[in-house]
Amino acid sequence: MLAFSKAMEKAVEQRRTRRVPMKLAVRVQGRDPDGTKWEEMTTAEDASAGGVALTLKRGARVGQVLHLTLPLPPRFRQYDLTQSSYRVYGLIRGKRPGNRFGLLFLGKNPPRGAESLPAGLYLMPGDPKPASSMKGFEVVLRIEAEHAPGGVTQEEHSVAENVREREVDAKTTSLPVQKGAILTVEEVAGDFRTRAEVQNIVIAKDGNPLLNLFLLDAPVPDRLLPGADEKKVAPES
Repeated sequence: MLAFSKAMEKAVEQRRTRRVPMKLAVRVQGRDPDGTKWEEMTTAEDASAGGVALTLKRGARVGQVLHLTLPLPPRFRQYDLTQSSYRVYGLIRGKRPGNRFGLLFLGKNPPRGAESLPAGLYLMPGDPKPASSMKGFEVVLRIEAEHAPGGVTQEEHSVAENVREREVDAKTTSLPVQKGAILTVEEVAGDFRTRAEVQNIVIAKDGNPLLNLFLLDAPVPDRLLPGADEKKVAPES
């Protein structure tokens, strides 16, 4: 995790401007923690001089820096006023169900000391520390009758992996789920229970579906979270 520089603090001030609903095509580029670069096209939901809201198919994290290319109206730009596309770095500041993200514009250049597509997280003072993704716990995944095909409750034992405050991954071998489905996640050895939305499904190496779940009713309790990642502090400008 990397601390904010003064340039980022200035961008925070810009974010306080009111966002305006608009549809804009956006090219998004990012880098996963393992160094893998990726790119996808999406559509902005709203924008302002301070930031933009959009939906991503790919998983991303609060604190991640992305590079955006979009036809932002000139009145919202800080530079490149006559260019057809606005190229700007954005910091993910919020995440909602359905992989919807709110990004804060950082400016024309990446955070000081970072490569063009940084893989680390950049957090503001007071932000919760992200948890390591190694620890897991046993759960029951359940499709309640009102959401199940045929109106019959179905469930399966699994392990919650890649545990974060509001997200977990869990494999299924038999549940008939698709993206957007609502499940109940219940801890086997404790009292943690919440509904969860299936944000994404990928096929694991063993051939079984791996569900990325956003927890709707309650975050993962502190006792189930792994320790925070080691903090790295960027030099002040």
